[in-house]
Amino acid sequence: MRESTRFLIVLSLCWCLLSADAEDPPLKVCMVSGSFEYDSDTSLTMLEEYLENGYNVDVTLLKAAGWTDIPGLGALDDCDVALFFTRRLKVRGEQLERVEKYWNSGRPLVAVRTASHGFQFHLQFDKEVLGGNYQGHFGDGPTMKTSLYRGAKEHPIMDGVMLMRSRYSLYKNKPIADDAQVLLRGATPESGGWQPIAWTRLHNGGRVFYTSLGGVGDFENNSFKRMMANALFWAAEREIARKPLADPHRRTKPKGALKLKLRTRIEEPEGGDNWVERTIEKEIPVAGTAILICDMWDKHWCTFASERCEEIAKRMNGVVKAAREKGVQIIHAPSDTMDFYMDSPQRLRMRLAPAVDPPAPLDIPDHPLPIDDSDGGCPDDDVQYSAWTRQSPHIELGEFDGISDDGREVYNFFQQEGIKNLIIMGVHTNMCVLGRSFAIKQMTRWGVQCYLVRDLTDTMYDPADPPCVGHDEGTELVVQHIEKYWCPSLLSEDLVNGLP
Repeated sequence: MRESTRFLIVLSLCWCLLSADAEDPPLKVCMVSGSFEYDSDTSLTMLEEYLENGYNVDVTLLKAAGWTDIPGLGALDDCDVALFFTRRLKVRGEQLERVEKYWNSGRPLVAVRTASHGFQFHLQFDKEVLGGNYQGHFGDGPTMKTSLYRGAKEHPIMDGVMLMRSRYSLYKNKPIADDAQVLLRGATPESGGWQPIAWTRLHNGGRVFYTSLGGVGDFENNSFKRMMANALFWAAEREIARKPLADPHRRTKPKGALKLKLRTRIEEPEGGDNWVERTIEKEIPVAGTAILICDMWDKHWCTFASERCEEIAKRMNGVVKAAREKGVQIIHAPSDTMDFYMDSPQRLRMRLAPAVDPPAPLDIPDHPLPIDDSDGGCPDDDVQYSAWTRQSPHIELGEFDGISDDGREVYNFFQQEGIKNLIIMGVHTNMCVLGRSFAIKQMTRWGVQCYLVRDLTDTMYDPADPPCVGHDEGTELVVQHIEKYWCPSLLSEDLVNGLP
């Protein structure tokens, strides 16, 4: 063999070895599911898909086959980190011994919600391993708000994690072990203060992470899944091997026009406070039009508002779907819930639009509303708090839709896509639909032509307050106010009929 050839072969072998060392092998994750009350099979299947799509991991998901059997526990022997999400399983003998051996050997461990009482014949796992103090939970109903504990922002588990809300009951865990480091705490309007809901500690030298969050809805939240991924890599003492996010595709600009039948109000004579209803017809290009869905949350602090919004959402989805199929750009704006959609293509689409400076806002007088909503507008005595966690699940997300609750992001996206017409639907007409940074007042002042879908909106108004009219009449008064001073309105039926 020629010396030069031998040199090239040796060089190639060295390069292969260096390349193999440079890239870590996949993190081997063994997830043990057995919390039937919380449908952990569904939740951990979602987490498995999220991990395998977004990280360099190899996941083995073990599912309990009833209360006394977890097939496949041999996978614990060679995994890099184990995740437990079980509840009061009654396994005994060799299976329980295998689980206990994993815990007590100082191996990396992540535990979720009911794992604190995950094995009926080893309930001391909560205090001995997790450092917890499970004493039941507060009642179902109120949405849980989370906040970072002091110093937790810099912890690797919280890297890129946005604060979230949960619709599942808050666990009572105070006080936890002195050597535990609290990362997140949670509270509800009925909890009388904060409870620890996510923490770390060492057990026999091994890293442990526990969170009392973990309902199916939590696992649908991208920020929660990001936290769980971070915890698995942290517990295993591995650098987080996260794959880069793909750029979201841009829609093909459709042809054709929307034919709108609009209602507006004209002051005749000007300055006389005599408003005349007018119907006008107008065509606008589909490619230059967007529909924005304002604050159609999954839950509202006002029960009356929640019930009405749910019915509107069911009707709204059909209208939005029909418009989407004709190429109209759809934007979802459920304020204060961007954690749920973090890193989704729809969220990235809005964030990646190049920043532009909006024009100087138009000087449009802000006339007082015709209804009194100063007490919050709820006809009942419900406690006001942030109850929402996401947009109503009755409203579907499309591949080319956008998600944002930031007016500047929305405006940036409009400029990128050449959108000059904005059709708005959602709640509440007298508050968010008018006042949000992405909504009628601000967009109109920036020169975007707005249109309100008047039968897919609702007010926060208590008929006991001035002008003391029925709820629907109060909504109609606000719609007429918008038609006078801000923009025309249309019916959803006419919107669908006007599609090309």
